[in-house]
Amino acid sequence: MDAPRIVLFSTPLISTWVFDETHRILFDAGDGISAMLDSLIHKIRLAAITHTHRDHCAGLMQLLNLRGGAGDFTVIHPDGSGSARTLAMFLSSFDSRSTAKVTWKPLAENEQFDIQPARHFIRPFPTRHYPIQDPPRFMSAGYHIVRYVDKVRPEFRHLPQEELDRIRRERGKEALCETLEDILFSISGDTSPLDPDVFYKSRAMLHECTFMSVSEREEMENYGHPHSCLEEVLDVARSAEVERLGLYHISRRYEDEFILGKVREACNAMKIAFPVSVALPGRVITDIFSEEVWHGFR
Repeated sequence: MDAPRIVLFSTPLISTWVFDETHRILFDAGDGISAMLDSLIHKIRLAAITHTHRDHCAGLMQLLNLRGGAGDFTVIHPDGSGSARTLAMFLSSFDSRSTAKVTWKPLAENEQFDIQPARHFIRPFPTRHYPIQDPPRFMSAGYHIVRYVDKVRPEFRHLPQEELDRIRRERGKEALCETLEDILFSISGDTSPLDPDVFYKSRAMLHECTFMSVSEREEMENYGHPHSCLEEVLDVARSAEVERLGLYHISRRYEDEFILGKVREACNAMKIAFPVSVALPGRVITDIFSEEVWHGFR
């Protein structure tokens, strides 16, 4: 299966947005998104906010002003984010002709929200980007785009087709098949490294990679900026057995050639078997998974 077509721009502290053109879902809405996406904003069916730091939501007002008037626009966000609820109240009252028609939907951890086409849904998962709250609150999220698929149950897979057809006729499809989840796309949002099980068998994963070394990541975490670094992201993706990986949200402190060199060096040292793509900071990437900088260890 082909990877989704992902258009994105990501410069930490300035602006980050990610548009899954295949599924018509926007993840985050950093400053300048309307100008950079231009007419593509009219393809967006749904906006999913990972968290409400300004570089991830500052462009939402303009986007909804231009797109919300159609009345078929929904914004989802983590249900524990008080700032997202405040933003929703303000934008809903800001312009009755457009933003007031937008549907705001807070989602709980792992709550499914149906999308098109049929049997597809989006599901948020908790990330580590804020100090731990007591009691815990779901304030920052990553998202999976998932589809349901029907597969022949393991005990029947050795049977010839004519026997499978007989079981279907006599006992029904439910007896023959089981319904499984197929994760088509995962996006991490801003986070320190998560358990690989979160992303297990994802076909395409887009993961933040703010820093190139563990020491830089640890230093900035001491200042209250929890993020991930290259080696950690590669290790999570490898353990999760993803099919392909995209890196985004990379700090502007690094030059482009340094970033690309470090990615290739780390992939080679860790014998990464899947293709890896990189969204260099400060530019619009039109199809990240088609621009591989590492094709997989041979």
